[in-house]
Amino acid sequence: MDLKHNGFPVPSDYFGVLWALSGIKDLLILEHGSTGTCNYNAFNYMIMNRQSPKGKLFSSGMDEDDVVMGRDKKIKEAIVELDRKYHPEMIALVATGVTSVIGLDLQGIIEEIQPTINARMLSFPSGGFAGDYTIGIREVFGTLARDIAEDCTKKVMSNDAPSWTKPCTVNIIGPTIDSFNIISDLAELERMLGLMGIRVNTVFTCNTDVDAIKNMACASLNLVTRDIGLEAAAILKERFGTPYYYGLPFGVKGSIDWMKDIASILGISLDKGMVRAELEKYGFSILELVNFLQNIDHLRAAISCPFDYSSGLAAMMRDEWGINPSLIVLPASPIGSQRLNREANFGLGKDVRLLIEPDSWTLQDAISSMNPHIVFGNSYDLQISRNVPIRIHAAFPAFDHIYRYDGTPFVGLRGHAYLTQTIVNLLNQNPEVFRN
Repeated sequence: MDLKHNGFPVPSDYFGVLWALSGIKDLLILEHGSTGTCNYNAFNYMIMNRQSPKGKLFSSGMDEDDVVMGRDKKIKEAIVELDRKYHPEMIALVATGVTSVIGLDLQGIIEEIQPTINARMLSFPSGGFAGDYTIGIREVFGTLARDIAEDCTKKVMSNDAPSWTKPCTVNIIGPTIDSFNIISDLAELERMLGLMGIRVNTVFTCNTDVDAIKNMACASLNLVTRDIGLEAAAILKERFGTPYYYGLPFGVKGSIDWMKDIASILGISLDKGMVRAELEKYGFSILELVNFLQNIDHLRAAISCPFDYSSGLAAMMRDEWGINPSLIVLPASPIGSQRLNREANFGLGKDVRLLIEPDSWTLQDAISSMNPHIVFGNSYDLQISRNVPIRIHAAFPAFDHIYRYDGTPFVGLRGHAYLTQTIVNLLNQNPEVFRN
């Protein structure tokens, strides 16, 4: 069975649009399509740690006659009903495949209806024909950064300026509902920023609302945690001059460098005593935890995760665990050709294999040929690798594993401690890996 193709094909831009919109609290999504499509999407959220956006996703209820006749009556009625019943700040019209095929003009509908309702309206008409899910997420990010974020200058100069206009505030740009382990990772990022006296204005778009998006320009810095967010950060810099920093903190060295870089941009000093205390709690080495007779530098590892996770995990494993990954698998191409550099991004030698968007047969052959001891990946990757001794969930879909607790990060200093502890425990549970 071809798990990748028959089980979980690469999601389209249509799903990316839904995922990027689902974390905005006071926004409602109105799909122009059938009720069956809407029900499928609600069920599909279950593969993302059951983060179902309850009360957010609605359908116009198209039927065969609507498709044949190209009628727009139902969606107009649905818009008015949602506005009057729920009073949302914003309604996003999202085209399904059928809507796109018949060529219904969603923007024209908005221009007609907008003067009669209170909610601000946006349209996303691609319906799954523009490309993969990353394109849909970037489309939402770009639209919000370009059309919804507002100039905060007048608010800052007024006497009633709110507290988030103070220096040392940041927006975190990149996390969406499809981001793996995001509850724990965000908790650790916010903890580390708090240690430096930095406050998070909003998380765009996993945990935000329309008002916070409007006020994004009042932050001192945009922290981009995912390459998908770079375009939105560039738009915000062009419009408002807000600088941005791109990268996730993995491992001890990566975390300290991340904190130093952010402190430097914001013009604050990093408390050496705080750093020392953090290292005493979370900076232990893997060599402190394994038996001195246990050799680990021979271990072969494969990483199958989105770009930012893969590059961070690879660096941490290589520099702090002494384990050189033998295979890197990316489910989608990184944004920007400059980030495809093997050495700069992964420290990969010529003997290390890098696969981008492979089919399941290619992936299975690659894993079988290298016979790894460790695999980081999604549920399908781990099914393909069922004979590998150590298998760790590190990407969606993760339908057979739950990450809802906020104390199991992969990033930051606590992430280093958690992953180091996890890998040592799994090594001890599989002692045969020390002999292979």
